[in-house]
Amino acid sequence: MPAIPNLEAANNGGFLRPSIADAVDTFLRRRHNNADPYERVWRLIHLWEATGITLALAAMARLTEQSDLSGVLRRQREFFYGKTWDQVTGSFKSMQGAADGAVDQWINILDEIAKLPNPQSRFLGSLKVLLISSEVDMTSLISSWSKACDVPPDYRRDKVEVRTAIRYVNSFRNRLAHVPFPHDPLGEVADALESATEQLFSIAPVPSCHEKGGQSSPLTGAFRINRCFLRGGQMDSLPEGHSDQIQFIFPCRKRSDDNEVWSGKAMLHLDSMMRPHILTRVKGHDVCEYTRFRAEANAVIVQVDGGIVLRLPEPAKAEYVVPEEVVEVPSLTRVVPGGSQPPVSEPLSMSDAIEAIRSEDYDTAIKFFEALTREKPNYHIGWLRLGYARREKAVRLAPNEPTTAIEILTEAVESLSRAAEHVDPAYQALALYERSKSRYHLARLKPEDDEIRQACLADAKEASSISDEKKFFTWSEHVQRFHGGFGGSTEQ
Repeated sequence: MPAIPNLEAANNGGFLRPSIADAVDTFLRRRHNNADPYERVWRLIHLWEATGITLALAAMARLTEQSDLSGVLRRQREFFYGKTWDQVTGSFKSMQGAADGAVDQWINILDEIAKLPNPQSRFLGSLKVLLISSEVDMTSLISSWSKACDVPPDYRRDKVEVRTAIRYVNSFRNRLAHVPFPHDPLGEVADALESATEQLFSIAPVPSCHEKGGQSSPLTGAFRINRCFLRGGQMDSLPEGHSDQIQFIFPCRKRSDDNEVWSGKAMLHLDSMMRPHILTRVKGHDVCEYTRFRAEANAVIVQVDGGIVLRLPEPAKAEYVVPEEVVEVPSLTRVVPGGSQPPVSEPLSMSDAIEAIRSEDYDTAIKFFEALTREKPNYHIGWLRLGYARREKAVRLAPNEPTTAIEILTEAVESLSRAAEHVDPAYQALALYERSKSRYHLARLKPEDDEIRQACLADAKEASSISDEKKFFTWSEHVQRFHGGFGGSTEQ
C-alpha cells in the first residue's frame, strides 16, 4: 500500500470539515485494520463523495447570502433539482438531480464555483483554487481500472484538475457498482485510488492545519451551533453562545472577527448525540435525507419538513420568462370547442404555437412562426423557435425522407442564423447551439460535405465561448469528440 502521510496528518490535525473527517477517519481505521481491497476502494469512494457533496453544500449555502451571484445559484439549483429551462418550448426539462442522489450533479454544482471570475468570498475563492488545481495524477487509477472494464476514451492519463478527478472517481464508482468487476485487479485499483486521494490532500495549503501563509484549504472548516464548535472528529466548547441554527465556519478558527460565517440550515443536521450529518437527498416535498459518512447502522436520518424548500427553492418559471407581447396571426386559426354552441375558429396565438412545439405538432408551429417572422423580421426569438421546429421536423423525416429532411434542415440553419443576430449574448449562444445541432444532423445526412462539419464545430465552440452554461460546453465536447464521424443514425 502507498504511503499517505498528508491524508493521515489531515485526519490527526482535527481541522477538516466534520463530514469529510468522518469519511477520512473511517477509511483510515479500516485500512489500519487490514481491510481487503474491495472495502478500501469503497471507503475511498465514500471519502470522495463526502468531500464533493460537503463542498457543494457549503458553496450553495454561501451563495444564498450573496445576492450578486443569484444567477450562479440559480444554475446550481437547476443541477440540484434536475430541472433546466428550455427557452424554445417555454418549459422545464427534467432529469435526475443531486437531490435525487446523482453525484455527477453535485460535481456540476462545484463546476459553477470553478467558473467564477473573481470570488469575493474567502471560502469561495479558496474553493475555486482547489477545484482548478491540476495536481491529481490519474494515470495509475485509469491504468488499473482499464484492466477490469472500459474507461471513457477521453479520460486523461495525466494530472488533472481536482473537479475533473472527482468526476473520474464518480465514473469509476458507477462502473464498479454496475459492471461485473473482476477481483484480481482490485488491489492495484485500491492502491491507485489511495495515491490519488493522498494527492488531493497534499494540495497547498494543506488541510492538516487551518492556515498556511494566511491561506486555508476549503477542505478545512467547522460547524457551529450555540457554544458547540465541531471540527474534524471532535467538539470544542466556545466561551459564549452564538446562533441556535447550525452554521458553516471558515477558516477553522474558534475566535476571529475575520471568519466567514453562514447558515447551514437545511444543508446540515445534528442528531441527538450532536453527530453531524449532511444533506444527500430530498425524498418528496421537503423530506430530507441526511448522511453521516461513518460505518454505522444509523448513518442515514430522514427529516420531515427539513426546510430545504425555503432555503433552496426549486427553479420556477417566473425566474426565466421574459414577458412577451401578445402576438396573434389572424390568417392562422385553430378550432375551439364551443360547448353547447358550434365550434368556432380563433386566431392562433404565440402560446398556441409554443404548445404546438411542446406537443411535437411542428407543422402548426412552423406555419405560425413563418408568418410571424415575415411580419416581424427582427423578432429573433421567433426565428429561434422557427429554426428549432424545422430541425425537429426534419430529424423525424430523415429515416424515410432524407432529401426532404436536408431541405428543411437547410431552412432551419437559415432561421437560426437570423436568431443569432440577437443583441443579448445569452440568446446568441442559444441560437448558435441550436444551429450547431441542425448542422450536426445535416452533416450526418451529407457525410461527404466537410464544410458543414466544420461549421457545426465552429458554432459549438462559439456558443460555449459566449456562455458558460453547461449544455453548451457539453455539446462542444461532444462535437469535438465525434468530429469526422457524423455518418449513421440522425438520432441525437
